[in-house]
Amino acid sequence: MNADPQLRSVSVPVVTHVKASPLALTVDTTSEEAFIAIVGACLTHAEANRPAVLDEQVEGVHQMRVAFRRLRSGLKIFRPLIPREVSAELVAGIRWLNGFLGPARDWDVFLEEGMLPVFARFPRKRGLHLFRARAETLRRSHYRSLRAALEEPRYPLLLQQFAGWLDCRAWRENLTDRQREHLDRPVLKFATPLLEDDYRRVLKRGEDFARLTAEERHALRIRIKELRYAMDFFASLYPVPSVKPFLGALAKLQDDLGVMNDIAVTRRLLDEARLNTVSAARQVIDGWYGCRLDVHEDQFAESWRRFVECERPWKE
Repeated sequence: MNADPQLRSVSVPVVTHVKASPLALTVDTTSEEAFIAIVGACLTHAEANRPAVLDEQVEGVHQMRVAFRRLRSGLKIFRPLIPREVSAELVAGIRWLNGFLGPARDWDVFLEEGMLPVFARFPRKRGLHLFRARAETLRRSHYRSLRAALEEPRYPLLLQQFAGWLDCRAWRENLTDRQREHLDRPVLKFATPLLEDDYRRVLKRGEDFARLTAEERHALRIRIKELRYAMDFFASLYPVPSVKPFLGALAKLQDDLGVMNDIAVTRRLLDEARLNTVSAARQVIDGWYGCRLDVHEDQFAESWRRFVECERPWKE
């Protein structure tokens, strides 16, 4: 017997991750309109990935974490116009959710990216095999905690609070007339000096890289990430031929410095997994990350040269 044609035509929606969509700002867009567009786009990006997170997809977790990181960065970028205190309660909500997204993503990066070559190289090493099983158990635990957080009333309430805040432009209640005037100006007048200032801070922190301490390199990485997010938000205001290579140069710098951050995260994860510092498995892992650090430190000088030589899009 043939199946009912209507039943055959029913398809199950595919759950997958969603990347951030480009923003379309123009020279006529006001700073306030740009702020609303940026925050709204970050919230849309985050919520679009909720099904993939609930489906325990690695890239879904990654994209949702990126969305909320971009959101915090967007709020920070506009602090000269919209002070920190008017969004403090909302930022507390983001911090709460990142407390679940962060650990899940950290274990994903460690297991899916950092450790895959090690596991492949030593498939029969008992200590690594046992550690991998323990690490997977911890990762699943963090995923369950993340799922529970997204199913709590607090998560949809956070989105509702943001939506109401944007719709009512509630920040205006605490601003002076002069501050409101600045919000009504074209965003290009705000973005260009901001990008230039961020760029100069990166140059200053990156000077004499070889002598920077671990803390100073971490601070440099944060500055680079902030400049990259700002450039990404305001990219549509500037010529595409110069924006793309500039963002690419920033991404390469971030990757090189990211390995240093990975090492710090890895140590925390190994401690969470209670992997003894004198165990053979931990020594193998420490050695592997040490080699990766050496490689990326050697690459950083070339990445930095390319970044410095890039045309600044806002200077054209």
